[in-house]
Amino acid sequence: MPFGLALLAAFGCSVSTGVAAVLQKVSADQEERVSSLHIGLLWRLLNDWPYLLGLALDGASFLLTVVAAQNLPLFVAEPVIAINVVITALLERLLFRRRLRGVAWVAIVGILLGLSLLALSGGPERARTAAAAMRWAVILLPLGVAAAGAVVAGRNRHSATVALGVLAGVAFGGTAIAGRMLVVPHPFWQLLLSPLLWSMLAYGLVGLLLFTIALQRSHASVVGASTTAAQSIVPIVVGIAFLGDSPRNGAWAVAVAGMVLTLAGTLAIAVTKVVPDLAESAPAPGPPAPPGSGPPRLPAGESLTG
Repeated sequence: MPFGLALLAAFGCSVSTGVAAVLQKVSADQEERVSSLHIGLLWRLLNDWPYLLGLALDGASFLLTVVAAQNLPLFVAEPVIAINVVITALLERLLFRRRLRGVAWVAIVGILLGLSLLALSGGPERARTAAAAMRWAVILLPLGVAAAGAVVAGRNRHSATVALGVLAGVAFGGTAIAGRMLVVPHPFWQLLLSPLLWSMLAYGLVGLLLFTIALQRSHASVVGASTTAAQSIVPIVVGIAFLGDSPRNGAWAVAVAGMVLTLAGTLAIAVTKVVPDLAESAPAPGPPAPPGSGPPRLPAGESLTG
């Protein structure tokens, strides 16, 4: 496939993912918050048309990811796909008037800059055949991601929300890794016998569930940034170590700088809380309080808390 078409597939994946995150956030906010990997959450969300439309976009994103991963090194494909962070943040800002702190915006810019450096350090190439042990590690990893997600989902801290996003990113990144390792057989129908194909579907299901749970707890742009960072870094590292991906002209300094910026941006988002929506934070209007209904007046030096 021509290099330009493969890049276009990666960009189409980015647009699909960015729009899908906002649609899924709309539906996730209408459901009762869960604190475990409850597959029933996805089943209930199938009754909401925004979520269904988001799933359709996720399906398109899945196919485009396979096309991009088959024809581009993960150095190039993942940074292009990562543009979905900006798309999600802009859609939230324009449609819902939701605000992020300045630090979060700087973190998002840092993530995108880091991923851009990673893209500059790569070049078009095909993956080499992975060792059997590596193949089975990739095939079985969805089980480990699901187990870790089950533990994290039971916690209510902001860091747990970011961790859910990161684990979702690992799952989605696993889809790209498996897609790059996948060898399309002849005849084509034998692809259904490939464990890598079924692992890709498992990665997608686990990632979707973790991502949806995280969306119930924070803005889509914050969750998306954490997810995208992990979704990019993990495949890039695996591609370098096991699939023959290497920096163009030995540009290791550029690659390392990109990884540092991406990880730093993720850490900044992990410790930064979002600003509440103005409509949500404003007190609901009500009748004026009658005279004398305020808090009791206490002698000087005393308080209600003692």
